[in-house]
Amino acid sequence: MTDNRESIRNQIKHIRNLQSTADIDKNSNIILDKLFSTQIFKKSNCIGFYYSLKTEVSTYNMIQKTLDLGKNVCLPKIDWKSKTMDFHTIDGTENLRKNHLDIPEPVDGEICTNIDVVIVPGIVFDESGNRLGFGSGYYDKFLNLQPSIYKIALAFDFQLIDTIDIQEHDIPMDLIITENRVITINN
Repeated sequence: MTDNRESIRNQIKHIRNLQSTADIDKNSNIILDKLFSTQIFKKSNCIGFYYSLKTEVSTYNMIQKTLDLGKNVCLPKIDWKSKTMDFHTIDGTENLRKNHLDIPEPVDGEICTNIDVVIVPGIVFDESGNRLGFGSGYYDKFLNLQPSIYKIALAFDFQLIDTIDIQEHDIPMDLIITENRVITINN
């Protein structure tokens, strides 16, 4: 990892941590409306979400609304031994258990094999769809094995920068949605 990548990651995390809860909720709801109005979301049957933490774009309402629409929802579960991640089906958020990183994961549920769209978390994105995540590589490894899944990043506008110094293993997004913009990289 280059120092530049880590420096950018730290700068954006700092800005993200300065947001008020009211701003996070307001902007997350704007992003929800934009996501649910996209054609790719409307026509998808199975959506892989991340369970948002603290100052990330909030996915709680998105998950519930997607379930209410009758779509299949999957959440990631990390296998710490193999350092891999799979998505498991959920019927609601009441049967989740926090892992050692404090991220709620499905306790049970089948492994999803038919995900149409995956909502990908990240710290920094650029307009070419490149992403800086948290540095563990779980999403890049998963997405590398699932090239046909449509990848959507949800971010606050300040998380977009001009260019990210990409590495060979980095997997770009197909669509980025912020409270102010929808950037289509691949249809």
